[in-house]
Amino acid sequence: MPVPPPVAVRDRAVACTPNLPLKSLLSMSISRPFLWPAVAVFAGFSLLGGCGPQETGSVKPPGILITAEPVMSAPVETVEASVGQVESLVEPVVAAEVAGRVLTVEVEVGDTVRKGQPLVVLDSEDYRLRRGAARAEIGRLEALIGQQERLVARYETLAKSDFFAKNALDDAQAQLKALRSQLAAARTQLSEAERNLARGRVLAPVDAGVAARMVNEGDYVGVGTPLLRLSTDQLLRVTLPYPEALADVLRSGLPVRLRSPAVPDTVVEGTVTEIRPTVGMANRALLVLVDLPNPGGWKPGASVDGEVILDRRDQALLVPETAVVMRPAGPTVYLVEDDRARAVVVQTGVYQDGQVEILAGLEAGALVAVDGAGFLSDGAAVRVLDGGA
Repeated sequence: MPVPPPVAVRDRAVACTPNLPLKSLLSMSISRPFLWPAVAVFAGFSLLGGCGPQETGSVKPPGILITAEPVMSAPVETVEASVGQVESLVEPVVAAEVAGRVLTVEVEVGDTVRKGQPLVVLDSEDYRLRRGAARAEIGRLEALIGQQERLVARYETLAKSDFFAKNALDDAQAQLKALRSQLAAARTQLSEAERNLARGRVLAPVDAGVAARMVNEGDYVGVGTPLLRLSTDQLLRVTLPYPEALADVLRSGLPVRLRSPAVPDTVVEGTVTEIRPTVGMANRALLVLVDLPNPGGWKPGASVDGEVILDRRDQALLVPETAVVMRPAGPTVYLVEDDRARAVVVQTGVYQDGQVEILAGLEAGALVAVDGAGFLSDGAAVRVLDGGA
């Protein structure tokens, strides 16, 4: 029986004949042992001519393709965002200053009124009568005072002689003084009647819009009865709710950026005017108040997006968010040095517009891996895509 070729020769022959399946060779060697001499000859020729020498050294693997960017230095802000509401800073409730029946209501809800414009007219006939009575009383007292002044002058002339009692002069002078006091009181009553008569025409205290109407024609109102509620959009107050946990960092005077959904491209700068001293029982929120003039088009009751700037750093280090990957040691950035990736554990700060602030671990200008950073390990070979550095 022919002797099978050595195992090494047999393997080399199979490796160098890719068109002949290994399964076929094995089956031939098992089922037809008499073919082993032919196989050995075929393998020999293959070793001599069909296969060249194989390299024994290892091939250097290609680097991982990445993009890279330098660490930038730029301003960074620590902000707290909130969605608040616009309120009217001046929102007076117009009430009746005198009692009377409502004759006419000159405005409707939604109307714009000017300062001094009539709003409500009350029945003021009683005050008109009182004014007439006060005027009549003044006329009567002025006549009495004139008569009394002449009497006093006569008594003073007579008092110079010894034939006139001085007590009569004293009585006349006292009577004159009393009449003058009564005249002053009558004039005060006239002023009060005229003032109340004028109050029967309720006027707008400021330029504003009519937000609510509380009375109708024919209603009887007393002093202090609400008639109308006005709202002005010239001076506004923005109310921003924040969690009570921020009570220690929020304070008056902090800068604020405001945006209205109606005009999203317009940013309004302001400052925190006041912080309410109590936390809301319903939502456990701390209210931050910002007073400002209307920048144009803002309406009371509308929503507003606000950002309170808690801190600002002008020379912060920034890298793209994709450059920071999580590793067991913590947030990691890969520095690109001599076509190799070097892992550096960093301390991150705020996130801003797709960038991450680096508080520790990097220096400005260092080249870091961005796209593909998640596939890197410390010491890995890298190839930086053209235009990515």
